[in-house]
Amino acid sequence: MAQATISEDVMRLIIKQGNVVLVGSVSPEGTPNISPRYVLDVMGGEKLLFADAFENKTFHNIGSWPKVAVAVFDRDSEGGGYQLKGSAEIVSDPEVIKRAGQKLREFGINAEPKRVWLLRVAETFSLEPSARSRAPISSAYR
Repeated sequence: MAQATISEDVMRLIIKQGNVVLVGSVSPEGTPNISPRYVLDVMGGEKLLFADAFENKTFHNIGSWPKVAVAVFDRDSEGGGYQLKGSAEIVSDPEVIKRAGQKLREFGINAEPKRVWLLRVAETFSLEPSARSRAPISSAYR
């Protein structure tokens, strides 16, 4: 799958929001789900690192359908933020899994990851409430 670079503006906003984003996924039956998650790292400027400490809806959805959307919004401004779309890929590298577990603990989650995964970002959209938000800011498909 093609991938796009995550902009400095997106990374700054993720940090400003305490690394908390909303992850959207879809069940095999087509039921949408949104869940808050911590971004544990930005890898190579193109992937966001996540870990599921529990076997919840997102955990199962990603296992059956890897398409994911992530929203990070600026709570201090109306309509500011970004949506990142792409595919989840399961991490098997023991060092990355270990690092993800350490980051979870730093955020107060005292459970070992059940799954560690990366969002390989393919497109970035503005969350600004305007016609401009219909077209991607960046896309790996262009």
